Amino acid sequence: MRSTSSSPSRSKTDPLRIAAWALLAATALSGPLHLAGYTLLSALPKTILCPFRALTGLPCPGCGMTHAFLALGRLDFAGAYSFNPLVFPLAALTVLFVAGRVPRSVRSGITVNLALLGVLAFWGGRLLQRIY
Repeated sequence: MRSTSSSPSRSKTDPLRIAAWALLAATALSGPLHLAGYTLLSALPKTILCPFRALTGLPCPGCGMTHAFLALGRLDFAGAYSFNPLVFPLAALTVLFVAGRVPRSVRSGITVNLALLGVLAFWGGRLLQRIY
């Protein structure tokens, strides 16, 4: 007899899971590379990686996230926070996602909507900080 589950598990070849693994690998590699004298962002001096910022000149909610993840890889928590404080919950969710352990309550519609409202409030505060 074959058992079925209410939520199918994600395949190991799922593109989103592969992207999450790549993000964690790049973060993990940035620390040793930094200690060896290499920085991943030195290859792109003064390049704006964010298309929203390139078009509008304003930061998006995720601006600084690349720098923040690379700082996490160097265990520079203060630097990661200064680039984008949202890196900590996003990193935690990425690790949980890769491990296949994202709690059901986190995936609920209410939690997702509250998280999106929080990101929008963060972005609004960031924009106001630039103005004043």
